[in-house]
Order: sequence, then structure tokens, then C-alpha cells
Amino acid sequence: MEKQVNAEEFVERFMSGSLEHLVPTRSPVKIFRLSDIAPYLKIPIPPIFLGYNLVVHITEGYFKHQIGPQTYLVQAPAILISNYGNISAIKSVDKSAQGYCILIKDNAMTSLFREQEILHIFTISPLLNLSSEDSQDLYQLLRLLYGELHAVTPYWELSESLLKSALLKVIKLSASTKIVNRKQEIAMLFKQLVHKNFLKEKRLDFYADKLAVSVNYLNRCVSAVFKRSSKELILEVLIMHSQLLLSESTKSVADIAFELEFADPSYFSRIFKKNVGMSPSAYRNQFK
Repeated sequence: MEKQVNAEEFVERFMSGSLEHLVPTRSPVKIFRLSDIAPYLKIPIPPIFLGYNLVVHITEGYFKHQIGPQTYLVQAPAILISNYGNISAIKSVDKSAQGYCILIKDNAMTSLFREQEILHIFTISPLLNLSSEDSQDLYQLLRLLYGELHAVTPYWELSESLLKSALLKVIKLSASTKIVNRKQEIAMLFKQLVHKNFLKEKRLDFYADKLAVSVNYLNRCVSAVFKRSSKELILEVLIMHSQLLLSESTKSVADIAFELEFADPSYFSRIFKKNVGMSPSAYRNQFK
């Protein structure tokens, strides 16, 4: 439905000034220094569908970032993580922020990590606050990764090892070092499936069949992990994508409601306001 935003397009659309220092790499993993990004961002940045898994390690300063319906104030030292499929927006940023921003293609994640490891990474709370010592250890790994990926002749095998070491360090620092249990696994896989199929499939039995579980068990897993029902999570994804359409297209609110298969635009507007805190029209007007 909506177009994924790649790194080059992000720079073109949402940054200003002299950006010659932001040389894109062809690697499925991209890393940038926050000091090369923060001063040039056109804030606020509206919701976008970023075509990457995102990891931001901030060592100085702060930024405010929305992932799905939730907004996080990220103050150094900390890590923000958002997996591929999320709609995200940048609300504000400290122009003097320091640290690194890493963009990882989904195929790179699956080639580097086992499924259980990926589930570990993305069951971590999006925001992880760090001690100064742990932040410095992670910074050294990312500094080496930056140097390797921006070398004249990058050594991809070394870059893979450095990236994997950095993300495993993040797992170790989080509460996710324990084995992901069956309920967590089902809930996370359900969320991934919803992001991929929400437009065509809103029936719970479709997702239950895909995961080889009953609808009742699926509901119990989702409720235990995300503290909301399976239907509420599907609706949340729909509202996230409606935010993207409102900020990026000129379609009417009614057309967006019908595109997302809401039978009644009035019902869509009520649900949108309940989840976002303002009407669809008021939300769109923020970006004019």
C-alpha cells in the first residue's frame, strides 16, 4: 500500500543544508553518526514507513520519537529499537545529539540471527536506558562498525561480526536474556504477521491458522504480552497506517477509511480520535 522510505529518500525529504558528509553505502546495514544527522533534520518529521530495522544509540542529548501509537523521550545514554514494519515519526531532537543510528535491512537480520535471537531483540522494550559504562562499551563496538562500513574497501564479514556483537550486547543489557517462552513467541510472530497482512486479512482465524494455534490461545498470548486483545492490536496497526496516509496523501478521510476497509468513515474518525487524541483532519493539518 504505502511506499517504504529508504535512507537516501529520507535525507532528500527530511533533511536540509549541506549534506555531502552523508555518503550512502550499498551495504544492507547502514550506520550514521547522530552528529551528522541531528542538526539537519526538518522537525517535526511526519509518520513514515522506514524500510529498515532501526537501532539508535544516543550518548549525549535527547530526542522524542514516536513508534506506532507510543511516543518515547530518549535521553542519553540510551538505546531506541524499532523493528521493520513499524510506522514512526520524529517529534523533536537535540541538535547537538551524539551517538549512532543503525539501519538494518530485514534480510540482513534473518541472515545474521536465529529466529529466537531476533525475537529477543524485538521483545526488548523500544527504549532501554543504559549506565555510562555499558553505553561506552556499546559505543566502542559501533565506532568500529562505523569505521568498517565507511572504509574504502569494507570487509563485510567483519562488519557482520561487529553488528552481531553490538546487538547481542543490547540483548545482554536488557531483560531479554531469558529464553523467549511460547506465549511471547506466538505474540511476536502474530504482530509480525499483522504488519505484513493487515490490509487483506483482519480475521483472527487467518492468523491462528498461520501460527497453528486456536483463536482462544492466540488471544491469551497477545493479551499476556501486549496487554491488549488481538483485535485491538490489528486496529492499532490500521490506525498507524492511516496516520501515514493522512500525512503523505491528499486522499479524503472517507477514502482513507474505505481503503483500510472501515465500513463507516464516522466510525473510523471516532476510533482514530480515541487512539491518537485528535480527529483525522486535525492530525493532517499538523503537516501542512
